[in-house]
Amino acid sequence: MLMIRLPRCLPLYPVLGILGACANAFTAVPVCNSSIYCSGDLLHRVQLARIFPDSKTFVDLKLVYTENETLADYAKLIHDTDQNPTLDQMKKFVEAHFTEGNELEVWEPPDFDPDPPILDRIVDPKLRQFAKNVIGLWAKLGRKANPDILSNPGQYSFIYVPNGFIVPGGRFKELYYWDSYWMVRGLLLSNMTETARGMIENLFHLVNKIGYIPNGNRIYYMGRSQPPLLAAMVASYFAATGDLGWLEQHVGIVEKELTYWLNNKKVTVELDKKKYVLLRYLSDINFKGPRPESYFEDYTNARKLTDEEKREDFYAEMKSAAESGWDFSSRWFVTAGDDIIGNITDVHASRIIPVDLNAIFAGALQHAGDFRNRLKDRRMAQKWYSLAKYWRRAIQQVLWDPADGVWYDYDSMANTRRRHFYPSCATPLWTDSVDKSEAPKYASLLVRYLLSSGALDFPGGIPASILNSGEQWDYPNAWPPTQSILIGGLDASGDAEAQHLAKEQAVLWICANYIGYNNWKKMFEKYSAVQPGHHGSGGEYTVQDGFGWTNGVVLELLDRYGKELTIKEHFQISLPYVRQIL
Repeated sequence: MLMIRLPRCLPLYPVLGILGACANAFTAVPVCNSSIYCSGDLLHRVQLARIFPDSKTFVDLKLVYTENETLADYAKLIHDTDQNPTLDQMKKFVEAHFTEGNELEVWEPPDFDPDPPILDRIVDPKLRQFAKNVIGLWAKLGRKANPDILSNPGQYSFIYVPNGFIVPGGRFKELYYWDSYWMVRGLLLSNMTETARGMIENLFHLVNKIGYIPNGNRIYYMGRSQPPLLAAMVASYFAATGDLGWLEQHVGIVEKELTYWLNNKKVTVELDKKKYVLLRYLSDINFKGPRPESYFEDYTNARKLTDEEKREDFYAEMKSAAESGWDFSSRWFVTAGDDIIGNITDVHASRIIPVDLNAIFAGALQHAGDFRNRLKDRRMAQKWYSLAKYWRRAIQQVLWDPADGVWYDYDSMANTRRRHFYPSCATPLWTDSVDKSEAPKYASLLVRYLLSSGALDFPGGIPASILNSGEQWDYPNAWPPTQSILIGGLDASGDAEAQHLAKEQAVLWICANYIGYNNWKKMFEKYSAVQPGHHGSGGEYTVQDGFGWTNGVVLELLDRYGKELTIKEHFQISLPYVRQIL
């Protein structure tokens, strides 16, 4: 397996020691031990038989009997068929032992408001009606866990959460970590404070139960998380409500989650004879084999590799890349030359130090300090502030490229920055991980880089990259969270040119979403950057609609720009059109 040097508790970083973050360089965390949903011969045979076209379908099914009874019946089938059951026999076994999960009940949020105040801040009647339609989708995406999960947890892959929540949509029928950030933001803008609080408290529940927030609340997602946006969600909720008692009750859980990242995801980089600690994505090494929800895809791709050790490395790297939320992208491909795009078997996410992960984490550390400061715990606040300051400095020293004027991901094994455009490059501005006094300077340089990259020249939004790898987190797909990050970062920078560029891109995205909804009455998970309003493509599954984070992002942008934006009755979306209406 690929090994990266992990940090010891070095005197160079006393603040890490103060917080106890160096107690263990890698701490084992709970992973799935199910011999049906996460590993074992039954999972292997069912997924390779392609009984279901989507690998996720099987691991979302409910067991009719207990796990032991199911495995005993399966062992009998294997024995009776001399280790070689037919496809029809396997199908009959699955039909007899699994059923469509009833883990979720339709739930209408009690605080749903079809006419929240945000609508009054949108001057254009067409956009106001569009926003109203998007807000109406919250009621359709509401779900609540069936209490039967508590009585029979071993018969579900679903991890129980106590509060009703918003699902992303489509095949995604559970709570997802980083999706929740943009949904919470959208819910707060929609005057649905109670639902937003319930979603955050579901994440608190997972931290208390597991020790961290998994990718999603399914047991097969354990062993990997997603971008650590919990502190940012808490900050958004507190900003909207000022609920100091709630903050005091839960601040320890926020800190517990940050400590999980510190204990399990650190890597040391040496640059110009100085050492820096930063984070990378790294799935738990105890969870072997393919991703259960993409078993067939991982297993098939691994066959292209020459030996079993490399295949196991590949499975671990795929889980680590999935932890990023960018599953999958050329961001994680490591090839022999910079001019080679690579393919899925070139994924080496654990050796890459991502800009967005570290900027989000720096922001989270600052939030933790702010929370403790609000609670008048100055001593603890200072610890978090000191660590946040350290993290900001490490980001600048390792990830900022002064020649190109941009933050790049860093290859910790090759000791080099990865000079490719990804909209994650603006995350330090988005999370305030740059000193306020210096943010306009960095934003000005970033604007020049963005304009020269060609990434802002598309009518349907900012693509995830300008490399066409065939993966869904690459060109030509444009994703809601990356629009939010890049637009929000530029707008918050204090640089006038950056703010103007942010507004241009925001209007492009609003118009693309508006066109897509008017044509198909759907909000898509991802869009085409080259065909405004059309859904994206590529990846391991067909495009999904719903869609939680898409709704949250477009409401955020309409709230920010809707008071001054009007669109013509019939329009052809393009940069010249956007500049005309601005």
